[in-house]
Amino acid sequence: MLSRRLVVAVYDPKWFMEVVERLRRRGLPFSFYYTVEELPEYSVVYTDSDEILRELDSRRDLTIVYDPEKTCRGLEKAVLNAMFREDYTLLTIGIDPGLTHAYIALGDSTLLGWGFAEQVVEKVRELVECIPAKSKVVRVGGYSRGLEIAKEIKDNLRDIRVEIVSEYNTTPSHSRGVDGLYRGLRSILARQPYLKRNKDIIAALKISLKQGVEVV
Repeated sequence: MLSRRLVVAVYDPKWFMEVVERLRRRGLPFSFYYTVEELPEYSVVYTDSDEILRELDSRRDLTIVYDPEKTCRGLEKAVLNAMFREDYTLLTIGIDPGLTHAYIALGDSTLLGWGFAEQVVEKVRELVECIPAKSKVVRVGGYSRGLEIAKEIKDNLRDIRVEIVSEYNTTPSHSRGVDGLYRGLRSILARQPYLKRNKDIIAALKISLKQGVEVV
């Protein structure tokens, strides 16, 4: 997925652990910073440290993402830089409003995040703030409180397109697994066994891939 080496050079211990967890959860390759001489040519270095920033000054071949505020958006910019990109064309967030609100986020065809959220609006706000994208759409399944949740998202995040999606054929049985999913996502799911086993996350994924009716 990444075209250039992504190097983590984070000084703050708490943020370091979170960065490593975020990257590993997505299955992204990366390495750690030790000395400036050991860095491969044309690497992308993500750092929160002004001291490390000064150390890297002699290497003009590097792309440095300096993020002293330690933000998820800064980290995502580093990931994008490693792919020779500045942003995603489309951020799509799918929400399955069942007993637990499952969500999934896709940047074009790249899996960016997934999980469960009690506060759906705040989770959508967080994803939108973290992920640079030219366009954004939130797709909410129409069952249960779907329309109510979609309206709440639209009322609080006016600049985002929100759609209500039919949930027909979105909730898989355990035996069917990921049958019928968009072919380009099968390899992603193969690297994330947890997703394949969780029918709510799979439902959110299918919702994210279905065009719905815009909520206005």
